[in-house]
Amino acid sequence: MPNRKSRGNSNFMKSVQRPIVWAVAILFGVGIVWWSVAQYLGGSSQGNEQGTGTEISFTETVGGLTKDGTPLSNSDYWITYSEYETSVRDTLTNLRSQGYNLDPYFETENYPSEMGIRYDLFKSLIDQKTLLFYATENGVLPTAEQVDAETNRIVDEYVADEETKSAIIYQYGSVDAFSELVRDYVVTQMLATNVTQKAIPDMEERFENYVNENMEDLKINYEKVDANHILVSDEASAVEIKSMIDSGEISFTDAATQFSIDTDTAINGGALGEFGRGQMVQEFEDASFDATPGLVIGPVESQFGYHLIRVNSKTTFDTFEEFASTSAYQTELGRFENEEFNKWIADYRQQNNLSYTINDPDLQMYARYDEAISDPEKSSALLEELEKDYFDESGNLLIGDSYLPVVFYTELAENEITKLRNQIFDLEDLQDLLLTLPSTATSLTIDEIDSRLETIPSTDTEARSVLTDAKRAKEYMSEFNVETPEEIEEALTEKRSLLDSKNLRFENSVRYLYSVMPNSARVINYMYQIDGDNPEVVYMYNETSYNTNIRPLLESPELLDSYLEYYGQYFGAQARSLLLDSPIQGIESDLNQKVINSTEAATDLKMSALYLLVDIYEKMANMEQNEQLTQIYLLSEKHYLEKLAELYPEDETIRSLIETIKFQISELNAQNNVDAIPTADATSTETSTETLIDTEIGTGELEVPLGNDEHSSIGDVDLDVNFDSEGATETVN
Repeated sequence: MPNRKSRGNSNFMKSVQRPIVWAVAILFGVGIVWWSVAQYLGGSSQGNEQGTGTEISFTETVGGLTKDGTPLSNSDYWITYSEYETSVRDTLTNLRSQGYNLDPYFETENYPSEMGIRYDLFKSLIDQKTLLFYATENGVLPTAEQVDAETNRIVDEYVADEETKSAIIYQYGSVDAFSELVRDYVVTQMLATNVTQKAIPDMEERFENYVNENMEDLKINYEKVDANHILVSDEASAVEIKSMIDSGEISFTDAATQFSIDTDTAINGGALGEFGRGQMVQEFEDASFDATPGLVIGPVESQFGYHLIRVNSKTTFDTFEEFASTSAYQTELGRFENEEFNKWIADYRQQNNLSYTINDPDLQMYARYDEAISDPEKSSALLEELEKDYFDESGNLLIGDSYLPVVFYTELAENEITKLRNQIFDLEDLQDLLLTLPSTATSLTIDEIDSRLETIPSTDTEARSVLTDAKRAKEYMSEFNVETPEEIEEALTEKRSLLDSKNLRFENSVRYLYSVMPNSARVINYMYQIDGDNPEVVYMYNETSYNTNIRPLLESPELLDSYLEYYGQYFGAQARSLLLDSPIQGIESDLNQKVINSTEAATDLKMSALYLLVDIYEKMANMEQNEQLTQIYLLSEKHYLEKLAELYPEDETIRSLIETIKFQISELNAQNNVDAIPTADATSTETSTETLIDTEIGTGELEVPLGNDEHSSIGDVDLDVNFDSEGATETVN
């Protein structure tokens, strides 16, 4: 098949575990109210708390613009708490309405934290104040009359339709309330447009130059082809199949299904979907991007065989005018305009000595953390300061007025602990190297080693291996400033002691956070790191993992199909295993070992774990189209229901569910012409699947018969279902 190349993303497997991809840009398209500008045009003052009649000072605000290090005296350039909290409320409400559940303090792989959003919104409001300052100084502030005229035009268009007008009144309470929201939007747009036109009048020319200068990169990013292909092992077969297609004897789709040896795509008529530059082997890519849509081309030889290719559609361009006709034009233009605008506003602030002050303590703390996470020196300094302020000499946590310092300490300490562990590993590796390497090798400098490596033939693997190890040892010695075994041992002792100290404080901070925010996914992950055998923690960790990563896929076949299609491009038939089977096996094994079969776990916790596994297999059975797999999942569901019945024998609902599943399995067996599973009062002289499971659980690994065979191959997926003392596990080969 035309092998898709890896993108080389080291975090790719982490992203597989997240069912929803986060886009930070959503923050700034909704919910931000330009109170300062709107009120400025309306003639009211920001000097009182949003018209309450109470005068406030700058120190009572969230923060605001400064010039030459001093806050501007005009309160229009301050950010009041009313203005700030309105922006926060509207943004978070909008995100929650779209199904985004954000952690108040911790960001995750694809989601920011609510605190992170608050900080981003503050910076966005500072940008707005800067625009207001520029517009005022340069005479491009839109007038109240212009804003009113445009607002009335937009509102009149909406309310002209009675049905839309009724919906607006229902949603916003009145047309006047809707008009106020529209007015804020109009002010935003007009001010941004006026400032951009004044400050960057040649934006279009800049963008055209940018496109022409970066054409090759844009082609890699945006040129796409949608194609089908047929792969065969020899050229003669490819020529013959192409002749059959050209003559109308067979369609391309049918030919792919019948003859293509690329089994992953043959089932779909050879459909590859859409792919871009760099995703296919070079010969296939070149032919596809050069092809005329609708025509069958080939044979095209690659390392996999001979391809016939039919391009369904393609997006290619070589000039700015051609690029402007693609859907990518607006995407790239918007990105370019944002970058140019951000560069301009940064330059404008620097040239005019404009900055900002944060008065809010939480935002002050977050600003320091935001700088620290990208600067190792600032990270170490903040970590040291937090340790001094929030831990006693014994490493016990001192509780303050805010959770934020503990949150940030935990995040920074985890990074520091990871770094220390890597350093200890490297020093231990250095010790081992010095024990095995000859002194003649370690006495060389790195430049001398490189010089010798250039002269030694590749066939002399032993000499090259010694020199390569010696180079690694010298790099370690330079990094840690050590020379002798004694110095290495001293460095190791210091690093291990520091690691123990960091681990103690890290564990104390995690335990405290778990006590005050036990539902935080990030805190649960941390707690699992430090107490991964605690049954309660194990259950919480696996329940969170299931609800976050797996359940959305099981409850939405459309979402699962889209993910299988996407990840199938890179992992083929293993995509399902990566998305569902492997994570479910991990959850099942963990719960069985550390909760269900634990002597320390409370009965209620065991029941919760069993209900979780029942839910998993019930959803797996409901979504599965293959009857044999459905039977396997039903057997697993029944197995865990029976364990529940042992813990709660008086529950008739559980007994009823077991009987229902027995009936479903017997129906599936009857449809597949296999031995029927006996009902509660039926007898059978033959060994059924259920009987095997009932008699063999706990005796070791059991391969469950499917039909009349002990092992069945369903399509291209081999299934071994094993039941042991830890429960049911499915292996997909």
